[in-house]
Amino acid sequence: MILGAAVALAGSTPAPQSRPGFDHTRFAQILRKNVKGGKVDYRGLKTRQADLLDRYVKSLAAADPRRFAGKDDELAFWISAYNAFVIAGVLERYPGIESVMDVPDFFKAKRWKAAGQLHSLDEIENEIIRARFKDPRVHFVLVRAAQSCPPLLPRALTAGTVQAELDGAARTVVNSPRYVSVEVAAKRLRLTRIMSWYQQHFVEKYGSLEAFLLRYLREPKRARVAAGGYRIEFTDYDWALNDSRRSAAR
Repeated sequence: MILGAAVALAGSTPAPQSRPGFDHTRFAQILRKNVKGGKVDYRGLKTRQADLLDRYVKSLAAADPRRFAGKDDELAFWISAYNAFVIAGVLERYPGIESVMDVPDFFKAKRWKAAGQLHSLDEIENEIIRARFKDPRVHFVLVRAAQSCPPLLPRALTAGTVQAELDGAARTVVNSPRYVSVEVAAKRLRLTRIMSWYQQHFVEKYGSLEAFLLRYLREPKRARVAAGGYRIEFTDYDWALNDSRRSAAR
């Protein structure tokens, strides 16, 4: 009888349930429909899905940080929030916007609500994403609505995919001559300006910019950089809007 009661008691205790990750379904739909070649079809988005973006932004504001399903869910949330807020900020002014740099305090205005608090884009990037997660790969998925930004992924990050997506984005950027050029004859590495702005972030994590590159470069680029002796230069940054329609016409 005692044994039976113990078994019954054990059977009555439900197994602990893992928390579901934050729901990025709306943002996934937006990105899938409106991101083309890493750029954004702002005109199409404003025509077709502006209301869907508004609902997603409102869901970010209402998010409860106590319900994040672990660190990767939190990281995916903040990266997606940053990119969604940038897109929303552009959409407010589209089509009369040529560059976010023409908008006063675009990155500094404390006007975006996420997880119950108001933030600026700079705060989300530097005081949350960089400070909490200390992962330089994030600089290749945070997109500032500029032509020289890394390509925006056409899908939303989630707790289950964020690490693989960060690796994939880093690999894409360092193996693209648009962002990393290895000039053997001139013994020169020409790198995206992003790696200049956040050089200390890369050095703290990997020891040097070259060490970071070697982690993700494919052959034969990797062997050339591993040989050493290169001086580093950083390319200019094109802040023109990352509009897929304008990009096609450039």
